[in-house]
Amino acid sequence: MSNIDFIHDRETFLSLWQRACVCAQKVAVTPASDLLHFDSSNIGTKIFKALIRDIASFKGTGEFAMIVLNPDPFSYFHFHFGKYPGFIVKAHHSNNDFSEMLMTDPGDSPADAIGYYSEQYVVLPISGEWFMYADRGWDGGTGVLTGPPDVMMFARESFAFYENPDQPPRSI
Repeated sequence: MSNIDFIHDRETFLSLWQRACVCAQKVAVTPASDLLHFDSSNIGTKIFKALIRDIASFKGTGEFAMIVLNPDPFSYFHFHFGKYPGFIVKAHHSNNDFSEMLMTDPGDSPADAIGYYSEQYVVLPISGEWFMYADRGWDGGTGVLTGPPDVMMFARESFAFYENPDQPPRSI
């Protein structure tokens, strides 16, 4: 069992969810050339989880949150499971904890684990200005990273992002 848990507190989730929604809206108006693109399924790979951890440590406390925007976190996830589709990874959590949390059954429904069911998700630091937004329905499953120039340079040197797609992201 993971040392990380789903967010149970509405206020905590709402604060992170609102930030995540603002991030998703920023992607829709940011030129593709200012974004680093990745496959949304990369969230399940060791190297990508390490990248997230490294960026969070490079530019912040090492802590970050993963928040699901779609399916609807309130009328679906919270309604069915009594918790919210998001979690906070603290600096002391291991990458195994992070991996386990992505596949954690929220309650008698393994198919609803965040790593399986999330259509749109945002990874954002607890402190810092960078974020990742991913949409499994956008061009076969695309995600983007954006942030200050030093974060973008650090990330570009740490991971093989792919060329910018022609299609702009869907707005939420």
